[in-house]
Amino acid sequence: MSASNADILDDLIVRQAKIKSVSAAFTQEKRTKLFSKPIRTSGHFFFRQPDRIRWEYSSGTNMQVIFNGKDLWLWYPDLKEADKLSGLNQLGSMMRFDVLSLSRDYTITAKKDKSTTLLTFLPRAKGPISRIEMELEEGSPFPRRVRLLDRNSEPTIIGFRDIVLNPDIPESSFIFLPGRDVVIRERSLP
Repeated sequence: MSASNADILDDLIVRQAKIKSVSAAFTQEKRTKLFSKPIRTSGHFFFRQPDRIRWEYSSGTNMQVIFNGKDLWLWYPDLKEADKLSGLNQLGSMMRFDVLSLSRDYTITAKKDKSTTLLTFLPRAKGPISRIEMELEEGSPFPRRVRLLDRNSEPTIIGFRDIVLNPDIPESSFIFLPGRDVVIRERSLP
């Protein structure tokens, strides 16, 4: 007998509640109608409870994405520029792949396929993301692959490897203090 949608999600929520932090290498591929070839980047992902997130891009784009639970910083060190985006509280659950938090904004379908759990998230309200798909290995509370479809149905695929659960990550990793020579653009999203 196969596990029900609710059983799979309940089990995953219990296992994800034990995650205090995550460190993982990632590769990202963005397909867009603007370019004939996908945009490929890679780097390192960090997460720390309750809502601290950092993406360090090391190839393709020298960029860092830092979320402190309130503001999202997009920092371009080579350009000495940064964007500060406010009003993104909902974005935190999506960027840390937390099923319980995502369930507030998305309808979730779960199924097991051999040694993989497949999750599909459909938004309850229209927004920038039209669909999220996650693949988790058997027993893992953190995805190895995430596919995001934007409102134009253009996919971004993120693959994680070298996933370490509950490493010690200092709070300073999630603080962005721009130097005086950094140009800052501030925006607030509704």
